[in-house]
Amino acid sequence: MRKMWKLLLRKRAVTPVISSVILTGAVVAVSFVVLSWAQYRSSAYNEQYSDVMDADIAKLKERLTFEYTFYNGTQDNLSVYLMNCGTIDTVTIQTVYIKNTAGASVQMYSSVTLMHFNSTKIADQDLDRGEEGYFVLSSLNLVADTSYTVRVVTGRGSAFDHAFIA
Repeated sequence: MRKMWKLLLRKRAVTPVISSVILTGAVVAVSFVVLSWAQYRSSAYNEQYSDVMDADIAKLKERLTFEYTFYNGTQDNLSVYLMNCGTIDTVTIQTVYIKNTAGASVQMYSSVTLMHFNSTKIADQDLDRGEEGYFVLSSLNLVADTSYTVRVVTGRGSAFDHAFIA
């Protein structure tokens, strides 16, 4: 009992060697945590950057050509014939704007139906490489002998303009 009491009352500091070992172990453990966190963050930033660059490259590869634009004044509709002449598939049409020469927006269409030239609906509603299609915009109320611009915005954000006279 006496030895136990002496052990409890004896309050010596931990030797400098043991304290150095404990401090070094803590620093090494914290450094591994910081290293793994930094590696995770850098790989996440790299993946995010890669996704953004791939999207930008795909946007640059999009090319739509306006083959023909026809305004039918008696039915008040505009037929726009397009061809995907770019090097990427699945070009979707997100929005179509009709503007007059003064730049005032006449109409905006957020949903159009793509059709084949034989008047059948394109099943996947996109234009693949070399594919042609058209859409019809109705209820325009365009003024005859006035210049207008059709702007087609794709799903990737590319914009293509074409001028025509009603």
